[in-house]
Amino acid sequence: MRGIGLATTVIAIVSLILIEFIYRKRLQRGTYHLLLLIGLFILPMIVIMSTTATVLEETKTISSCASCHVMEPFINDMTNANSATLAARHYKNKWIADHQCYSCHTTYGVHGTLAAKRDGFRHWLLYVTGTWEDPIQYSGSYPNSNCLACHAGTQKFERVKSHNALAPDLATNRVGCFTCHGPPHPVPSERVSIGRTR
Repeated sequence: MRGIGLATTVIAIVSLILIEFIYRKRLQRGTYHLLLLIGLFILPMIVIMSTTATVLEETKTISSCASCHVMEPFINDMTNANSATLAARHYKNKWIADHQCYSCHTTYGVHGTLAAKRDGFRHWLLYVTGTWEDPIQYSGSYPNSNCLACHAGTQKFERVKSHNALAPDLATNRVGCFTCHGPPHPVPSERVSIGRTR
């Protein structure tokens, strides 16, 4: 999509220059206005759609999450091979191929994607305005469905007797996965930051 956006931008600029400064007097009035319409509105709309898609895709990456200093302790922990947190174990064992932050923090389905983008915008707003509160905490609930979407039904998951015994409670979030499996990220006293400033 990024390539399409860049190519469309170049085409729009070159087309407008040619239309206005070279072919203007050779074109019929109707054709001239039609080409201007395409160059000034249609092609820029394609660029906007391409840019939006590129930004939405980029925000799924770990580097996007890491771009805010406030997230450094979480990224540092997740990529630390010696860490025993759930996030670090998922990362070092490659249980999630890529976009690890986004995969775990986005509820599945269209509503999950929209909620993730909404929350991402809120996080960005708090960051750029310096109005977040330390230590940062996850606001909201973390549904077991985020974990069960990958784990439920696997042989490893089904072999654990407590998973079967607690299946109704897990399905309705009466018991959280973290109750037994520990916190996914380091608690505030364990977070390692690198020169964070507001």
